[in-house]
Amino acid sequence: MALIRPCADLRNNYNEISKICHETREPIYITRNGSNDLVVLSDEVYETIIKTKEKTDEERIDRLISEHFDKHYATFEEFQKDILKKIEQALKDVEEGRYQSMEDFCAEMEEKYDLS
Repeated sequence: MALIRPCADLRNNYNEISKICHETREPIYITRNGSNDLVVLSDEVYETIIKTKEKTDEERIDRLISEHFDKHYATFEEFQKDILKKIEQALKDVEEGRYQSMEDFCAEMEEKYDLS
């Protein structure tokens, strides 16, 4: 059910409005002179709405990559060092015979995840 509060409540009862937004995860409609004026949401709900409004798969992929990058790397240089380290390790593994052909890998994944 929609919660409707007069604009004076923002000034006089901010903490109560904030608590209601966070607990119910629902918007509160604020009126001015009897007409709708604002909609108040908790930040958590707002961020969820924004993330679900991505227009394309590309936007979603860009957001996921960005979140992953930001979570693991403080700078682009740190990312570069990590990638170079992984490439060096991969080359060493190939030199030492620790690798699998693409065909074998795909067959293993198809079997593991029942993709046949």
